Amino acid sequence: MKVLPRRRRAVLINSVLGVVVLAGAGGAYAAVHSGDSKSSAGSGTARVATVTKGTVLATVSGSGSLTSPSDAGLNFTTGGTLTEVYVKPGDTVKKGQVLAKVDPTQAKETLQEDEASLTSAQANLTKVEEGEVPASTGSSGSSSSSGGRGAAATPTPSPTPTVDPAQLAQAQAQLTQAQNAVDAAQRAVDGCTLTAPVGGTVASVSSAKGDTVSGTSGSGSGSGGSSGGSGANSSSSSSSSSSSSSTPSGFIVLTNPTGMQVKADFSETDALKIKAGQAATVSLNAESGTSLNAKVLSISSLPVSSGSGSGGGSGSSGSAVQYEATLTITSSTANLRTGLSASIQVVTGEASGALSVPTAAVSGTGASRTVLVVGKDGSTTRTDVTVGVEGDSTDQITSGLTEGQQVQIPTVASSGNGGFPSGSFPGGLGTGGGRGFGGTGARGFGGGGAGR
Repeated sequence: MKVLPRRRRAVLINSVLGVVVLAGAGGAYAAVHSGDSKSSAGSGTARVATVTKGTVLATVSGSGSLTSPSDAGLNFTTGGTLTEVYVKPGDTVKKGQVLAKVDPTQAKETLQEDEASLTSAQANLTKVEEGEVPASTGSSGSSSSSGGRGAAATPTPSPTPTVDPAQLAQAQAQLTQAQNAVDAAQRAVDGCTLTAPVGGTVASVSSAKGDTVSGTSGSGSGSGGSSGGSGANSSSSSSSSSSSSSTPSGFIVLTNPTGMQVKADFSETDALKIKAGQAATVSLNAESGTSLNAKVLSISSLPVSSGSGSGGGSGSSGSAVQYEATLTITSSTANLRTGLSASIQVVTGEASGALSVPTAAVSGTGASRTVLVVGKDGSTTRTDVTVGVEGDSTDQITSGLTEGQQVQIPTVASSGNGGFPSGSFPGGLGTGGGRGFGGTGARGFGGGGAGR
């Protein structure tokens, strides 16, 4: 009968001890943090930075690949059997140089036929323009009513040629059609020779002498004044094709790093900051440490992606809209190759010789910006400042500070700990599984020990 009072006494003692432990822990915690708030400027818990002069840069980042507008995929405009191939991969060629030829026999035959049709059309037009002479005049050439007395005969005037307007229009149309056919046939003959539209290096040759190659303007042959000859729709002796977003293809591919460009995708937020003429740097992913100078040529007003991003600029995500910018490389391009992947940084803001502080030292937004100025005695004073260029790591200060002053960079408390140093209430409240008062369960006051 005496055991029950002892148990009750033990529980009461443990409860009193728990309250005392809580009170002591809370007081200690308050004392420690009270001391921190009074000496944070000089105790090392908050960093201090000096107001300095320098260059403040604001940039946006994107990714893309190198392209060359001078790259070209070349094809014959007139198809046929290759009779000559004058170049091989690796050869350097000049603009206008002959690269290859196909058999021109059929194209020349078509040209001769069309030239004959043109001659006939010219003769027909001349005949129509001269008109038709009447077969007879309808008179013996004299008329007299003088009763048999012969009178001097009056000469018959020459008939005036008559021109039928409809026949004239038709003849003129036939002549025009015949001339067009000759012009097309001549282009087809010229299209049997492939020349380099630009200088560069031969990257590939897809066929050899004796092979049959297709023409880019059809293979039909026209005759008798028709304009359907081979190459009839072509205006040059060779056809080139290239794409800014893919490798060019053709019978012969020429590459040329001159005028090398880079096309890069930027997030919608960053794209709004990009303008033509802004400076940029291009880093090649295949050559770490290589940095090329570039300049923005244009920024597209149409999105290039809205579903899956391509790893573009800062702030981009898999579902973010991106816009393509075209930049020209101003550094030497001699050793560059089309298709190399690159990272691009465009300078969207710059201030030289500017007062600046770390971005983390500035609080507020818009026109309401402040910093904590650290005095010689370690005390801090909140001071209004005006921010100019907001850089990547530093902000330009146009008013409110002077060079050499010190500002405090607030310490950001780690998240998820509720403000307590160890992430839990002092003494272990809420984390002491299985330990507590009188066996009250998984949550209790650490160190209580007794009660089980």
